[in-house]
Amino acid sequence: MFNTVFKKLVSVYLIVILVIFAVLGVSMIKIFENYYFEKRSEALIVEGQKLNSTVIKYLNHQVTYERLEIEMEAIERFLNTKVWVVDKMGYVYGVSNRSETKLIGRQLTEKDIVNVLKGNIIAKRGSYDEYFESPVMTVGIPIFINGKVENGIFMHSPIYEIKETLNETYKIIIYSILISMTIAVILLYFISQKISRPIKEINQITKVIASGEFDKRVSIMSKDEIGQLAVSFNHMAEELDKLEEMRKGFIADVSHELRTPLTLIKGYVKGLMDVELSEERRVEYLDIINRETGRLTELINNLLDLSKMESGKDIPNMEVFDINELIRRIIINYSNKLEEKDINVEVRFNYDPTLVLADKESISQVISNLVDNAIKFMNSGGNLLIETETKENKALISIKDTGIGIPESDLNNIWQRFYKGDKARSRQIKGTGLGLSIVKEIIKNHKEQIWVESKVGEGTVFRFTLELFNGN
Repeated sequence: MFNTVFKKLVSVYLIVILVIFAVLGVSMIKIFENYYFEKRSEALIVEGQKLNSTVIKYLNHQVTYERLEIEMEAIERFLNTKVWVVDKMGYVYGVSNRSETKLIGRQLTEKDIVNVLKGNIIAKRGSYDEYFESPVMTVGIPIFINGKVENGIFMHSPIYEIKETLNETYKIIIYSILISMTIAVILLYFISQKISRPIKEINQITKVIASGEFDKRVSIMSKDEIGQLAVSFNHMAEELDKLEEMRKGFIADVSHELRTPLTLIKGYVKGLMDVELSEERRVEYLDIINRETGRLTELINNLLDLSKMESGKDIPNMEVFDINELIRRIIINYSNKLEEKDINVEVRFNYDPTLVLADKESISQVISNLVDNAIKFMNSGGNLLIETETKENKALISIKDTGIGIPESDLNNIWQRFYKGDKARSRQIKGTGLGLSIVKEIIKNHKEQIWVESKVGEGTVFRFTLELFNGN
């Protein structure tokens, strides 16, 4: 039943509204009822106290009973209230309605009579023994003469009349609540629709994206949490779209990188099958096959290494070593390539030795890949500068070349696998196309930073950080 956000919102809000209005309605009715009865009793008490002086005058023989009777009849006529006057023994000797003269001389045993004759003012509502068929509001007022209670006044107002007045008020309250609830439910419906519609749209787009259509986007312009979710969702869709493009490109690049050496190997193997092939040619073919096989092996190893790093299974083996000494050894390893292209190498170490805490083998691979890249993309007679600096608790390693440079549009993409900016130029340069991706992952696994700055025709500088060893 409640299988959608819209239904849940409407149900919850509707229950809350019903409970609130029910509590509010009952509270208002009770408050108004108590208020009305309180005001009614106050009005009766005021009239009773006015009648009090006439009763005292009557007891002092200053006015006749007829005068007292006229005032009691006036109160009954205007307030629809029966008035009794009782003496201190509880005997009725005055009534406002002549049809009730049979009550005169009758002793009342109601406990409220006793309470009033003790000097207390009472106000109550309900049945009053056998004197009234329907519930009444009763107000009792003591009459003091010379500081003593000598008599009492009782006023009985029928509750049905008060109820009729209250019922009209109840109708107004109930109608107001119903109108308010109707407006609230209408607003609730549209608000719930507004909240649930974007979620429904996101759900539908999610299914579409799951089927492989990564170009779909959510069209939500609000600035609330739903809008923020939509922005994040669209960003995710864009990243998935890019990832899908990268996946397709990766498959194409891997296929190309594997097909080229395999095609060469297949061709030269066929050549080796030629019985008339000279020994010199046979050796040449075998050498080419060996090189292409080595290239395939390097490509596969790099792919496996990269996959292992990205999966988080390649945990760095942290150790303390001198980064300057490692750089010296790498330069020596590349001495032949440097001499072949007549590249001038300059090394600057701010502090020697510079001890760092890192995986020595992995960092050696980082520096080797960056040096190898610099040599590949430099013309003969270029300059290569390698620096180490210390900043706070970090060692900063910079590898700067005077090569062809990287276009600004390609700087954010060079870390992607098999990414080639100038494809025509890159095909002339040997390599698997995974070097910088591996470098990025190694530095990432060390929780360090690496970045690149470059200008076309001027050169490129790669910088990365490592944790300094503080001796503790």
